[in-house]
Amino acid sequence: MSDAGSTLLLLSGGHDSIALAAWLRPDACLTIDYGQRPVAGEIRASKAATAALGLNWHHLRADLSAVGSGLMHDTGDDDEVAGAVTPGSPSPEWWPYRNQLLVSLAASWALPRGFTELVVGSVAPDGARHRDGTADFYERLDAVVSFQEGGLRVNAPAVGMTTVELLETSGVPDAVLAYAHSCHLAEYPCGLCPGCRKHAEVLAQAGRLQ
Repeated sequence: MSDAGSTLLLLSGGHDSIALAAWLRPDACLTIDYGQRPVAGEIRASKAATAALGLNWHHLRADLSAVGSGLMHDTGDDDEVAGAVTPGSPSPEWWPYRNQLLVSLAASWALPRGFTELVVGSVAPDGARHRDGTADFYERLDAVVSFQEGGLRVNAPAVGMTTVELLETSGVPDAVLAYAHSCHLAEYPCGLCPGCRKHAEVLAQAGRLQ
């Protein structure tokens, strides 16, 4: 398939971004390996979901582990359960400025390839826990990115929805949603971390297959 078009979706391989892929049918999807612990699972989920949906998929590697923290931070030490948590962090999985960093990386990748819009998969509950998941944050980020050369826009179309509402709106099939990977700690679901617990709760609330 050709990548010709204007919309690039930042695809993490979780419920939210996979639902957006099914709903919006972007011209391409980009998964970023930034040094997070579950990256192998996220890549596997993203590749499988985009293949099932017939969408173009790309992968970008940019190691940000030197500035990471929280559950998703890969310390490189198998004896550690997780990376150090930054003092004052709003949640155990918090990685400072992560969404800002990822949007900047994706925008830098997108612009020279002719994309004019970058779509991200934040939903309403994200904003209840992290300031960089709010509509206000994305409005400000869009203003900063679009102010610069190229005029690339940043859009978070589901920021006012819950994940269950997004699943319903998107019409994503169970067969595609089943690829989603939400674990914060590993390539395969640990079943205990906040990501795995949310994964199970969302599927139960949505009446989806588990």
